[in-house]
Amino acid sequence: MSGVLFAQRSRWQALTRRRPTPALRVALLASYTVDPLVPYLGLGLHDAGLAATLTVGPFQQVVQQCLATDGFLTTACPDVLVVAQRLEEAGEPGPAGDDWAAELLAGAEAAVTAARRHGALLVYVLPAVPTDRPAGPADAMHADGVAASATVVRQRLRDRLAGDPGVLLVDADEAVRAVGDEHAYHPVLFRLAKVPYTEEVFARLGATAATLVASWFGAGCRALVVDADGLTGAAHLLPALRELRATGVRVALRATGDDWWSNGDAVDLLSVLDGWVTDDRPPTDQLAEIAAELDVVPAQLVLTGVGAQPPGGDGPPRRVPLGADPAAWSDELRAAGLTDRLPERRWSGGTSRPTAAPVELSLDDFVAGLDVQVDYRPVAAEGVAEVAEVVARAHDFALAPAPPAAALAQRAADLLAIRVRDRLGDYGTSGLVALDRADSRWTVDVFSLSCPVLGKGVEATVLRELTRRAGAAGAGEVLVRWTDTGRNGTARRFLSELDGVASADPRVRLHAAHASDDRTTGVRR
Repeated sequence: MSGVLFAQRSRWQALTRRRPTPALRVALLASYTVDPLVPYLGLGLHDAGLAATLTVGPFQQVVQQCLATDGFLTTACPDVLVVAQRLEEAGEPGPAGDDWAAELLAGAEAAVTAARRHGALLVYVLPAVPTDRPAGPADAMHADGVAASATVVRQRLRDRLAGDPGVLLVDADEAVRAVGDEHAYHPVLFRLAKVPYTEEVFARLGATAATLVASWFGAGCRALVVDADGLTGAAHLLPALRELRATGVRVALRATGDDWWSNGDAVDLLSVLDGWVTDDRPPTDQLAEIAAELDVVPAQLVLTGVGAQPPGGDGPPRRVPLGADPAAWSDELRAAGLTDRLPERRWSGGTSRPTAAPVELSLDDFVAGLDVQVDYRPVAAEGVAEVAEVVARAHDFALAPAPPAAALAQRAADLLAIRVRDRLGDYGTSGLVALDRADSRWTVDVFSLSCPVLGKGVEATVLRELTRRAGAAGAGEVLVRWTDTGRNGTARRFLSELDGVASADPRVRLHAAHASDDRTTGVRR
């Protein structure tokens, strides 16, 4: 399996280097690091004839990014918005999973709002049932146990989203169960980079999501082409081919040269074929002719046969490879999901409504309900390595490129570590400020925050605390000095609206300036 997944990731890297003209813009937001999903989702869409650009937003900021009227989604302009939340990042479950439900439903409502605002299709990933069981084997006997609470939350999410005509659902629990708990999770990588799942889980999620999106945009299977080259025993396909034709899927055949018609399977297959091409032209030309004859586009063809790669290399159509045992071929075709269809309401424009009215949620309401608490502490020499790592990872909110740990160690007395917690959990050391304290002006030249605490008002809270301390020390000005790193757009947008951050001391002026011009009274764009 690892070799297959490596080959898929390598194909995706090769595709991105060629930069095909995208048909779709896909944005991804998750409560965890979702980057490993990108190659599998991107490759699945590409093979369905929907070349896509995929952009990943900051993790654990689903509600903030969805409700913000600027920022990541505004830049990404998505045609498809993928949102994935896990119960493990939603705090404690509460009675009957009520607290989990409140947290994830808020994210789901925000995602629906964002998708409608941007005119995007929403692909929402239902959370998997957590494997951690504090009650152990007795969890099944607790009405408020992990499994019971997760089941309630998942159903409430399904009730809310399944009736929305602009939403597709992908179930992470199905992917985890298919892989198996022992092979589905990656605890070490989660501790290091907040990546919870193994490549096998991401591959299944990506393939499922790509199939649904392709069906939505009309790129699902409309015709199956049997690749007869090297195929002996094709009569074993007849049961599955008859079933496919009964569901409306057309069946065709391609082969190199006319010799195939002398094959003993030819007579049997003729009864289920809607078309065929047997000549010496390249397979891509043959498939184009079949698509034209069957009145479908090439992306709606699916090729089946012995072997792993479609004729012509990376392009469509999708291929369902057949194994070594001809007796299993019909079962392999049935398992490929070629007859999967989205509910008719998605094509008819039906608008079945959720049983409960959606809760209107504003970004301010969400942040206020988090009960965010920010603490500050000096940095001792032995603590420099920890804060240096935080600064090195903080790309979205940083004033400048991350200084090396040695440079921070030389000015340990100037450093102030930031610790953040809210009702969902304790994020530990989440940021760093470095201050140059002159008599009349304090200059902030390092101000970095990690992604999980962004969009929760921490940015403004820290600066108000600095103005309070500056005023108590007799300083009359706090200057935030920044440069453009190419990745710190979140920090630049915040600083461009610094006038909206009230100083905690009216005697202290708070403003920002580009590092090349400290005389600037505002942010120079």
